[in-house]
Amino acid sequence: MRVLLIYIVILAFLSLNPWLHPDSSPAIGAIAWDKLDHSAAYGGLSVLLMWAYREYRQQWLVSLTVWLAGSMIGVLFEYCQLWFTSSREFSYYDAAANVFGALAGVVLFWGYRFVAVKPVK
Repeated sequence: MRVLLIYIVILAFLSLNPWLHPDSSPAIGAIAWDKLDHSAAYGGLSVLLMWAYREYRQQWLVSLTVWLAGSMIGVLFEYCQLWFTSSREFSYYDAAANVFGALAGVVLFWGYRFVAVKPVK
């Protein structure tokens, strides 16, 4: 749980730091590095959340909750850029990348679980 809190603090710092300006040059077609960074960051958050709650019985509910929580944190940090910084701005595309990354993290976690975890005979 401590690692999860540290990760969220780092996300907040990177999201709200007025001196950091992400690279918006194209990475893949029209997708910029900035959007890939957002997706990777919130994908990592989702994987950490899924790992923290991996023992719960209703994993579909945990997956939905993790996706919603990661998405809400991502959108909240985007709004915090609008409200609390003068050099950063809210972006719908960044918020969408955060939501996509949160979903991708849940999917990657389940993909790993299905491939890596072998059933006991």
